[in-house]
Amino acid sequence: MKAKTFKSFLREDFEPYKLVILTHSAAGVRDTKSEPSESGTELLKKTAKQLGIQVETADFVGAYTKKEGDKRLLYSFEFDENGEVQLPSSDEKVLKYQKPIVCDPKNTIIMPRGLGTLGFTTSRGWYDLVKEFEYDNFFVVNDLQAWNICTSKYLTYVNLKRFGFKSPKTVAIEHSEAAEAAFKRLKTDFPIILKSSTGTQTGIGVVIIESMRTLRAVVQMLLLYEKYLPLILQEYIETDYDLRVVVCNGKVIGGIKREVMSDDIRSNVSLGAVAEEIELTELEKQTAIDISEKLGLYLSGVDFIPSEDRENIPPYCLEVNANLGLMGIEKRLQGSPTKKILQELGDRDSWNTK
Repeated sequence: MKAKTFKSFLREDFEPYKLVILTHSAAGVRDTKSEPSESGTELLKKTAKQLGIQVETADFVGAYTKKEGDKRLLYSFEFDENGEVQLPSSDEKVLKYQKPIVCDPKNTIIMPRGLGTLGFTTSRGWYDLVKEFEYDNFFVVNDLQAWNICTSKYLTYVNLKRFGFKSPKTVAIEHSEAAEAAFKRLKTDFPIILKSSTGTQTGIGVVIIESMRTLRAVVQMLLLYEKYLPLILQEYIETDYDLRVVVCNGKVIGGIKREVMSDDIRSNVSLGAVAEEIELTELEKQTAIDISEKLGLYLSGVDFIPSEDRENIPPYCLEVNANLGLMGIEKRLQGSPTKKILQELGDRDSWNTK
């Protein structure tokens, strides 16, 4: 089976829909500046307007929903002119909500971009909020089952191996004194990669470890300050670049090549790595499509280490993103990938209403 070509992206049967984006404007955990106007949510809103798609946004903080007939009303705090949620003060007697968003499963897509990671940047209540929409047969992109897999790097690895895809060897560190035992199970040599299994943002939380001495010390320090932080060890596969492949509705939107920084092991564009569009092989396209399908993702960013023979040998899958960043790919892929994604979302025959 060959991957679908780009010719099928402009849908003749496109019918505008309502897109409800659930955000978390205070999701950033780093002490670096981030402008709301540079967010993927703002890009989606701007592009959707060009396509005649109605977009509504709600912040998870303080949000709740209630059923009304066969529809749902979504209540959330107001936003200011900069896109920041307006939180109530302790002396306010009446909470200020924006006009409730009317959600109809027949024409509304729920996109929980601000859901984050349980125990790190999200609340269990937010998960339950999205689940209410799933129970009422709303199309949620991506659904909670796929989100649950992809927010754990270890669980992603387990599923990749379960379905027969290549991925760097990975083991979990189950205790602060178990670093050496985990390394032995990995069956490789130093250097290795130490990661948080959940909660990393733009490559922060990924460290190269050169010795057992350093491994023990770093693991003990991390678990001293965050006792329940899930840590994993991963085989280090040297490469000059990796690939980010964007898949939506079983089609490849495009791919970018991200060069590994000369003084680092990471290739995150947000950290300064150079990235450019790349022509993917048919094998790489189909592998990305297959991974997205097996993990239950409608929209994904699949990260690969390319093989030496890209035409004939499958790549190693590093990570699968259920909530991929849009700004980087929009700047580097031709033909506005965000527009193509929004058009694919309009394929109502693909809406999951189980």
